[in-house]
Amino acid sequence: MHTAQGLSPALFVKHASDVAMFYGFKPFRHIEQELKQKREKGNHTFTSTIDTCARHTQLRNPEPSLAFYASAAPSHVPPGIVEREVGEFGLHVVGAQDSLGEILLLKTLFSILSEWGTQVARVRVNALGDRDSKLRFERELTLYVRKHAHLMDDSCKKALASNPLGMYVCTNDSCKQVLHEGPRAMNFLSEKSRAHFREVLEYVESLGLPYELDDLLIGDEREPRVVFALDLVALDATVVAGVGGRYDEYVRRRTNRKDGHAVSASIFFKKKGMVKSGFVVTPIAQAPKVYFVQLGLRAKLQGLTVVDMFRQAHVPVAQSFDPKSLAPQLQCARDQGVSHLLIMGQREALDGTIIVRSTTNSSQQILALSMLPRFLKTLKV
Repeated sequence: MHTAQGLSPALFVKHASDVAMFYGFKPFRHIEQELKQKREKGNHTFTSTIDTCARHTQLRNPEPSLAFYASAAPSHVPPGIVEREVGEFGLHVVGAQDSLGEILLLKTLFSILSEWGTQVARVRVNALGDRDSKLRFERELTLYVRKHAHLMDDSCKKALASNPLGMYVCTNDSCKQVLHEGPRAMNFLSEKSRAHFREVLEYVESLGLPYELDDLLIGDEREPRVVFALDLVALDATVVAGVGGRYDEYVRRRTNRKDGHAVSASIFFKKKGMVKSGFVVTPIAQAPKVYFVQLGLRAKLQGLTVVDMFRQAHVPVAQSFDPKSLAPQLQCARDQGVSHLLIMGQREALDGTIIVRSTTNSSQQILALSMLPRFLKTLKV
C-alpha cells in the first residue's frame, strides 16, 4: 500500500492505472487502437471517450467496453474544486445495462484509493431514474420552488427557468434550506428504476462498502440515472474527490441509439508539478497466467473479492465482464494461452469455493477461497 502523503500525481496515475487493469479496464489508447482510430490529440474528455467506447461496444456486442484515461483538463468538476488545479483519472463501463456496472466502478474506486492510502469514509448515493421519473420529479420540484421563491437567492431564481435542477449546486444557505424541505427524487422513481437502484444498494452492502443516501446529490447536467460521490476521512495530499454515475440518457443522445448504457466515474487529483507525459496512460499489460471464468451475477460479485486475491499475489488474470455465457469465456481463455482456468458458478459462490482446472492436462480440483492465496503463490514467476 502506498502512503498518500508526499507522493507525486504522476505516481498516482500509474497506481490507479495498475489497479484498473486488474479489474478488467483497458487504457483508452488501446480502445482507439482496436478501433483502428487515429489517436485523439490533446486532452481526453468525458464526451470524446464515451463516444469512442460506445463505438467499441457495438463491435464487441454483447461485451461492454471498460476503459480508463488521465486528463490534464478535466470536465464536469464538482462544485468547490478549482478546475485549473486538478487532473482527472476517468473510468468508463459502456454497454452494461444491469447494476453490475455501478458495482464494478465503485469497487475499483475504493481499491484505487484504499491502496493509495486514502481513506474513504462513505459513498453518498442518489437516484433520479429514467426520463419519465426525472420529468415527474422536475414538475413537482418546480411547483415547490415557485411557492418558496421569495426565500431563495436571486441568481437561482433566474437559473430555474432553464435548468430546474441547477440550484442543487448553489452554495447559498437560503437555497440549501429550501431544497432540504423539498421533494425527493427517489420518491418519483418508476418501478424499473426503483428496482435497479435497490439492486445497486444491495450489492454495495454485500461488498461491505459504507454508503448513505443523499437526496441533495443532484445537479449534473448530464442527467445521471444514478449518481454517487465518495467522501474522504481527511484531506489528502493528492486526491481531491471521487464522483460518478450512470449516464444512459447522455449516451443515447450522443449515439442516437435507444439501447445506450454507460457508467462512469472520475477521481480528481492535484496536478501541481506534473508534466504532460505523466497523463499519457500506456501501462505494459502483463501476459495473464490464469483466466477467471464467472457464471452468474452472484459469481461475478463474489469474483470481485477473488480479483483482490490475484492483485495481492501479483498474478496477472484475464476475465470477462459478461458472466452470462460460458462458451465465449472459454474461447477467450484458449486464445490467451493461460495455464489455468479458475471457474466460479452460483454453487461455488454460495459455498465459498472455486474450481481450478489445468489447461495442459484438464485435471481439476475444488479449493476453498481461503486456500486460493496459497495456490496463487505457485503461479508466481
